[in-house]
Amino acid sequence: MSEMPPIRTNPRREFPYILGIGFISVGLAIFLEQFLKTGWLVLVILPISGAVFLVEANRTKKLGLLIAGGLIFGAGVGGFLFFSSSLSLSLEQRVGWLILAFSAGWALITASSGWVTSKRVWWPMIPGGILFFVGLCFLITPLRVVDFVLFVVGGVGLVLLTWGVFWRIFGLIIPGSLLVAIGPGIYFAWGTDMAVNALSKTGMMIAIFALGWGLIILFSRVVTTKFIWWPLIPGGVMAVVGWGLYIGGDPGNAPSFIANTGSIGLIIFGLYLLLLRKGIHH
Repeated sequence: MSEMPPIRTNPRREFPYILGIGFISVGLAIFLEQFLKTGWLVLVILPISGAVFLVEANRTKKLGLLIAGGLIFGAGVGGFLFFSSSLSLSLEQRVGWLILAFSAGWALITASSGWVTSKRVWWPMIPGGILFFVGLCFLITPLRVVDFVLFVVGGVGLVLLTWGVFWRIFGLIIPGSLLVAIGPGIYFAWGTDMAVNALSKTGMMIAIFALGWGLIILFSRVVTTKFIWWPLIPGGVMAVVGWGLYIGGDPGNAPSFIANTGSIGLIIFGLYLLLLRKGIHH
């Protein structure tokens, strides 16, 4: 007697069943909450639904289900932290944890994509990284405009720079290096008392911007065998202009400021020479 062939299931035909189970679970949770009054039963609906999508994505190898599952799971965990009455958190902290949990959902897509597709997807790390730094801003800063500039602009730059270095994409290294310097430049100039007046603050900001061009030179060794010299032109001009404005606005502290920014520039160039000797490019 011959063996019967295995029955092949169609994921598209099974998808309505998944939605049906999800709707039934949501309805039961809402219904039971009316009697049990737990305060948390409804809050676990989204995380559980996201977990169902993740399991189904792993079974059917569908990236779309993985994306939906990761986002729903992250939003569900964040919603639980935001609305939970058992956590003694301020409104700012609840918003911060909500955003951090949602960013973790994006990271979960990248982490799990290797099980679903033949090639891991990295693009979710961009929105995930941006949301991560925004969430940190809500948790550890007084929520000034300059705080968001530091975390959001600098965070976006760090994400782009990390991606460009890891994948050796020079087109991402350039904006990443500049944004990494722009965020701190605006923050330290206008969000601290390191400069005494508008002229010196502007000079400090421009001088710190110049360091971003130095980072382009440093990380260019990852992707090229040639000497990248052109960032020295805008970087050098901005450094001289920044020093000039700072000296004009605060002559007393000018020597220490020039020494500090100059030393950072020397460190960047020294690291570049080390990478030049190592030849880490391929």
